[in-house]
Amino acid sequence: MAQPYRTFNSYLIEKFGAKVYRVPIDAGFDCPNRDGSKAFGGCTFCDERGSGAPTIKNALSVKQQLETGIERIRYRYKAGKFLAYFQAFTNTYAPEGVLRALYDTGLDHPDVVGLCIGTRPDCLADNVLDLLADYNHKSFVWLEIGVQSVFNKTLELINRAHTAEDFFDAVKRAKARGLTVATHVIFGLPGETYEQMMETIRQVSDSGVDAIKIHQLCVYKGAPMEIDYRAGTLPILEEDDYVRMVADAIEMLPPEMIIMRLVAEGKKDELLAPTWCYDKFQTMDKINAELARRGSKQGSRYKNHLATSCAAPTIPA
Repeated sequence: MAQPYRTFNSYLIEKFGAKVYRVPIDAGFDCPNRDGSKAFGGCTFCDERGSGAPTIKNALSVKQQLETGIERIRYRYKAGKFLAYFQAFTNTYAPEGVLRALYDTGLDHPDVVGLCIGTRPDCLADNVLDLLADYNHKSFVWLEIGVQSVFNKTLELINRAHTAEDFFDAVKRAKARGLTVATHVIFGLPGETYEQMMETIRQVSDSGVDAIKIHQLCVYKGAPMEIDYRAGTLPILEEDDYVRMVADAIEMLPPEMIIMRLVAEGKKDELLAPTWCYDKFQTMDKINAELARRGSKQGSRYKNHLATSCAAPTIPA
């Protein structure tokens, strides 16, 4: 049976003729909403790893992280091609010379076919985008610009310290330089309704981005949100509600958009809630089953976001 949506793996196979694996790296960056440039404390959902993978050994140099990561993934998956994934915190938040040196290190391996760079929309000045475009001409650049929500009230509440307008402007300028752009969206952010989450999907769908990650809100130990969760003031999505919302979102996305991820995951020793995402494959199976039940697929309701194929789930108050 054909996959009901376009996956990141299938895109990479189309582009490179083989499976390509990302090697996560922590290059020692910070964020402007952590260091006081714009705010302190970082995003309220972000833990001390800055959204970096648990496999990252940030005590190692970038070169060492890349080499050990490649060997680990090669041994486990018999992999042959890799992307250097600058993942933790904001990976364009440094002077241009520093960025160039780090990106050069990321490409300095015979089996690395490109760079994957995670960042914020307010850390993409024109000179940085020009630099990324230069690397894209020589190799391959996958640029991930987090937005999480298109509602400025939500962005302020979670201490993003940038606006939705910053995001759309950054996407426009990146696409004008021929860059491939992905974004991240979170369902279940404090105070957001089902309609607002779907409006975020609608606006992201029309923004020109090439790919999307959709995550449920997760409460990680040590993240600022832990305080609200333990106080009982932070509602958490139920799995069945999340499954239906993701299915609705998939139907609204352009058929050609690449879907990188649909479920965030975490281990019991680091994640407080929701406990159902300890097993992301179970949730993925439920999303696929929901699409099959509907006889639906990606793009089936693109440009028709006001139509619904099922009742909007009730989000806990």
